[in-house]
Amino acid sequence: MFRNNELFNWFDSVRELPVPKFITGLRGTGKTSILLHLRERLLEDGIPPDHLPYIDTEASELRAFATYEQILTHILTSLPRKGRSCIFIREAAALPKSEIVIGTLAASARRQVIATSSSRRLLDHGLAKYFSSRLAHFEVLPPDSEVPYPADLARARWNDIFLHDVLAPTRILETSLAERIAGWLSDNLGDPVSLRRIATAISPTRRRLSPHTIESYLASMEDAHLVEKVIRWDTAEAAPQKTGYRYFFTDPQLRLARFGPSPDGERRRMALNRAWLRLKHAEGTVFAASGTPGAHFVTQSGKDHCLWRMTADGTLERQEFGRPPP
Repeated sequence: MFRNNELFNWFDSVRELPVPKFITGLRGTGKTSILLHLRERLLEDGIPPDHLPYIDTEASELRAFATYEQILTHILTSLPRKGRSCIFIREAAALPKSEIVIGTLAASARRQVIATSSSRRLLDHGLAKYFSSRLAHFEVLPPDSEVPYPADLARARWNDIFLHDVLAPTRILETSLAERIAGWLSDNLGDPVSLRRIATAISPTRRRLSPHTIESYLASMEDAHLVEKVIRWDTAEAAPQKTGYRYFFTDPQLRLARFGPSPDGERRRMALNRAWLRLKHAEGTVFAASGTPGAHFVTQSGKDHCLWRMTADGTLERQEFGRPPP
């Protein structure tokens, strides 16, 4: 779920910064538990409960408000008039005009905002233009586990992610088509991706899909933290490439529970996905390596980058350092 020391160190380092704090990640990875735990820590520090309001954007009480102005009024009028407050918001992306609501709440020096989101869209497209780089962000990753999910639990969680985070934000995607695209990614896990190749493979004979359509579906899955696009890094040119990128699932066990093993090379594909996840846990930014025989990944480490090779048993071995991705 998350490593306590890393999370708490992050929170302590940003706690007094006058910027919104965001905890993001795939739905079901424990973000709400983290949010409530951080609130409990502040309560233990002696901050009164009315100065620490908790707002669940998917709760029924907020559905009575039709506009963002009404929600803002509801939140602001519930805050004490004196002293500082810290506002905890669960699933902030579900708020109407969420960037305006959060921007308004965070505009006062008397108010702190700590929010969770299962959507990258809020940070990448919504709040980015309002706050530029003035955001504190912690991403929660699923555990690197070999334990399979119970079928019923996996199905319910997959449907929850698809309903709330893949389909709902756009309102234009077809469930069956989105599922077929996700299934294609599962079968071809870790292979170079071509939008036209996906379109050809999943298109019914009576209907042609454009690469742009496929791209919009993939973007929605990325926004939901369901999959991640891994850019290819050419070690010979020491530069990222626009083609040859891969997709990996952020929760390999959820992917396996939903789609089952790939028809070919499942052991290697699953090992690559788990190796990528381990590197993302440890290093952050991960690229798919090309140009160096035997290398599978490139990670950024300060001003250097590092090559990684996955052995036959799935172990990662560091190879060498060089110049960083820009």
